[in-house]
Amino acid sequence: MDAELKRRVEALRRPLELAAADGFTGVRTVRGLGHALRAACDGVLARAADTIAGLDAWRTTLGRWEQLDEQQQAVEVARGMRLLARLPRTAPAVRAAPEPTFALPPLPSGSESRDVQPVVHGVANGAASGGARPRSRVRDAHVAAGDAPADRTDPPEPPDPLAAPTHSLPGIGPAFAEKLAEKGLITVEDLLWLVPRRYDDVRDARPLAEVAAMAEGQRATFIARVASARMVFARGRRWAEVRLGSVDRRKPSAGGGDPDGFAGGAGVLPRGPSASKGGGDPDGFAGGAGVLPRGIDVTVTATALVRWFNVFAGIDKRMPPGSQVALSGIVRKRGGRLELANPDILAIELPGEPAADSAPDAARPPPAILARYPDVAGVPPGRLRTACATACVRVAAHAEDGVPPVVEAAAGLPGVAEALARLHAPPPDSSPDDIAALNRGDSRWHRRLAFGELFALGVAITLRRRERRADAAVPCPRHPGLAGALSAALPFTLTGAQHRAIDEIAGDVARDVPMNRLLQGDVGAGKTAVAFAAALQAARAGRQTAVMAPTELLAEQHAETWRGWARAVGLRLDLVTASTPRGVRASLLALAAAGELDVLIGTHALLAEAVGFGALGLVVIDEQHRFGVAQRARLRDKGDGQGAPHLLVMTAIPIPRTLALTAYGDLDVSVLDELPPGRTPVATRVLSGARGTAAAYQLIADRIAAGERAYLVYPKVAPDDDGDDARTWKDATTGAAEVAAALPRARVGLVHGRLDGAERDRVMRAFKTGALDALVATTVIEVGVDVPAATVMVVHDADRFGLAQLHQLRGRVGRGGGKAHCLLLTQGGVSEDARRRLDAMIATHDGFRIAEEDLAQRGPGELLGPRQAGVPRLRFGDLQQHTELLLEARRHAEAVLDADPDLARPAHAALRRALARRQARSVYGAESG
Repeated sequence: MDAELKRRVEALRRPLELAAADGFTGVRTVRGLGHALRAACDGVLARAADTIAGLDAWRTTLGRWEQLDEQQQAVEVARGMRLLARLPRTAPAVRAAPEPTFALPPLPSGSESRDVQPVVHGVANGAASGGARPRSRVRDAHVAAGDAPADRTDPPEPPDPLAAPTHSLPGIGPAFAEKLAEKGLITVEDLLWLVPRRYDDVRDARPLAEVAAMAEGQRATFIARVASARMVFARGRRWAEVRLGSVDRRKPSAGGGDPDGFAGGAGVLPRGPSASKGGGDPDGFAGGAGVLPRGIDVTVTATALVRWFNVFAGIDKRMPPGSQVALSGIVRKRGGRLELANPDILAIELPGEPAADSAPDAARPPPAILARYPDVAGVPPGRLRTACATACVRVAAHAEDGVPPVVEAAAGLPGVAEALARLHAPPPDSSPDDIAALNRGDSRWHRRLAFGELFALGVAITLRRRERRADAAVPCPRHPGLAGALSAALPFTLTGAQHRAIDEIAGDVARDVPMNRLLQGDVGAGKTAVAFAAALQAARAGRQTAVMAPTELLAEQHAETWRGWARAVGLRLDLVTASTPRGVRASLLALAAAGELDVLIGTHALLAEAVGFGALGLVVIDEQHRFGVAQRARLRDKGDGQGAPHLLVMTAIPIPRTLALTAYGDLDVSVLDELPPGRTPVATRVLSGARGTAAAYQLIADRIAAGERAYLVYPKVAPDDDGDDARTWKDATTGAAEVAAALPRARVGLVHGRLDGAERDRVMRAFKTGALDALVATTVIEVGVDVPAATVMVVHDADRFGLAQLHQLRGRVGRGGGKAHCLLLTQGGVSEDARRRLDAMIATHDGFRIAEEDLAQRGPGELLGPRQAGVPRLRFGDLQQHTELLLEARRHAEAVLDADPDLARPAHAALRRALARRQARSVYGAESG
C-alpha cells in the first residue's frame, strides 16, 4: 500500500474507531459522523477502488446514513471496520488452522510477562518464532496524523495480531462476528480485553441434597442427574423444563486420586467426546466444560425443578434422562421444592459416555475455575468464553498498556500479558480467597489493569500541566496594602479557609507562569469573596479581570455583590450581557479594550469576537461545569499578547479528592472547607405519600404567612416526559396547578429549562424581589441566585435525584441566617440505593462527605455530568476504591516524565502508543480548562 492510500485509509479508520468506542456510543455522540465517513470513504475509493472488496457497497449504504437508526448505524460502523481489517496491515484470516490449546503455559515466577509467548499448536506466530514484535494498531502520533512523507513508499508493515478481526479466529463465522461487533468487539484485541465478570469454582460443586438445604438467594454450584427434560410452549413463551435428582458422590473415580470423583485430583471436569470440535459446545451450554466424573453411585435424596426461559428448541435433547449436569445458579424455593431459573450450565455428561480418563482429548481439560463473561446478545456464553480463550492464547503476549517494565517492577506488579492471561484462565490451584478476590474485582490481576489505566491517565495529566507551565504570563505581584484594602471592602470577617485560599491564589498570580486553579467549596462557603481578592490583586498590578457566569441572572448577582466592594477600594467594574442595550454595550467594550475597566462581569456575551481587553490578567469562571471546554479556552485566549491570563475556576459542587486528581488533575486546587459563622444547618426530613405532601403544604403556608418564600422542585417538566419509569414521576407543570390550588393565597410561579433565557430570568427575578411567594421548578434552580427570604425547599420524588443534586438544592435555602427547612418527598417504596441517599441527606450537611458518598453510588460521570471536564472513563480503575493506587500511579508517571520529558526513549515507545490510543478514542476527553 502506497503512502497516500495509507493516509486515506487512516483518515477513514479514525472516525470508525471513535464511533466504535465504548460499545458504539460514538454513533450518537460524534457530530457529523455520516458526512465524515462518506468523505473519507470517497477518498479511499478515488485512490484505489479495488483495494478493499465490498467498499463500494458499503459506500452506498453510507449514502442513507441519516435514515438509519442507531443500532443500524452501529452495525455499519462494525462492517466498515471489518472491511479495513482485510487490508495487509492486519493479520490475515486464519481459518484452516488447527484448534489452539485453551491453556496458557505456566508463567515462571519473577519472569517478565512480555517474554512469554503463547502456545498455539499448528498456528504460525511471528513473535513466537523469533520475529519482530508487531506494532500496535494505534501507531505513533505523527504517523496516525497522516504526516508521513508522500514521496516514498513505506515497506510492508508486519501484521498486527491484535488488530486482526474477530472472524480470523477459528470458530467465529460472519454471523458470530456480527453479534460481537454490535457489542463493540471488532478485533482480537477487543476479545482479549473483555475480562470475565464472574468466576465459578467447579471444584466446589455440591451434591443436590446440600443445595436443597441452603437459604434462598445464595449462589450454588452443584451436580445432579437428569430425571426428565422437555420444551414447554405456552402463552407465546417458550422454556425448557428439566427435573433433577441428586447424585451421591461417594465412590471415587476410576483413577483413584480424587475422593470426590474428579479426574486428575485437581478438581477439573475434563472434556469428553461430546464436546464439539472447534472449542466447546456450539450452542454455548457446555461452554467447553464437557463431561462429569465417572464412578458415581446414585441415591435420590433431593430433587429440583430447573427452567431456562427464551432458549432455543432442543435443549431438552442436550440433557436426556440419565445425564449428569453441573449447574451454577441462585437458590429459590417454592412450596418446599428447590427451583432454579436460568442457571449456568457448566458441564454435561451423556448416558453411556466413556469414562473421563479414556476420553481422546482428556489431555486438554477446561479450567477448574470457570470464567463468566458479560452477556452479548445472541451469543451463547460458552461460545464467547471459547472465543476469548482463543484470543488470549494467540495474542496475550502482544498486549501492552504503556506501563514500562521498570515501573511494573518498582510497583511490584505483574506484566499486563500475565494479568490478562490469569484473568481469562485463573490458576487451577487458586484458593477460595483468590476466587473471592476475582469475583470482587480486586485481585492482583485486576489491580494491574487498573494501574495501567491510572498510570496512562497520570502521564496525560502531567504532560498537560507541564505544557501549560511552559506558557508565559504577566505576573501580578502582591501589593503591600492588599490585605488592609480587602478588609475595608468586605463587610464580614473572612474564615480561615478563605484566608488560606486567598494566599494560595495570590502566590500563583504573582508568578510569571499562568495560574490554573480550581476553587471549590460547599454552598455558601464564600468563593465570591476569594475571587474578588484575586481581582483586586490583578487590578493593583494594572491588569484586568473578566468574570463569566452561566446565566444572566447570576452575572447580575455577581455584579450587584461586587459593586459595593469595588467602590470601597476604587475598582472600576461593570456588567455586560446579551440584554445590555447596544449603545451601553459599545461604550463598555470600548472601555474594556482601552484598559479603562478593572473588572468586566458577563455571561457568554464575553466570548463574542467584538469583546477585547487592553490588559487582561485574570479570568474567573463561576460554576465552571456549566461551560464547555472551547468556551473557557476562548475567554482565556483574549489576552493582550503580553502573556496568557491567569485562570481561576469555581464550582459549588464539592469534588472528592480522587476526582480532583483526575477530572481536574491539571489544575491546582484550593478548598473552602469552612462555612461563615452564623449559618444554621437546614432542618431536613423525609416524608412520603399524601400525608407527607399535606404536611409540606402546611409548612409552606405557615412560612409564607411569616413573609418567607418556598421552592418546590420536581424531576420533570411535563406529564408526557416519559423515559424508563418516569411515567410515575411528578412533573412541574401539573405541580404548579396543584400548588396554586393547595395554597390559594400564595403567588405561585413556574420555571424550567424549556423556557427561554429571558422568561426564565424574569420569573427568577420576580421570586427574588418578592413578587412571587412560591416557585415551582425543575433542577434549573440548582445553580441560582441568592434569595435570603427563601426558607423552604420541597423536593418531590426526591428518591429520583442524585445525592449531590439534593445537597445543591438544599443549599438554595437558609441563606438569610434564619431557620430553614428541606422536605424530601417520596411516593413510598424507595430502592435501597435511594434510601441510602436520603439517609445521608439527614445525617450530614458536609458537602464533601456527601460528594464522596455520591461518587461511591453513581460514579464520576454522573456526579459531574456526562463527559464533563474530561471525566476519565475507566474500565478497570475505580476512583472510589483505588485512591492509593491512583496516587502511586501518578507518582510513577511523574518520575517517568522527569527522566524522559518527551518520552523519546525506546523503552517508552509502548507508552507513546498508549497515549495516542487514548487520544484517538477520546478516553480522556477534553481539557478541564
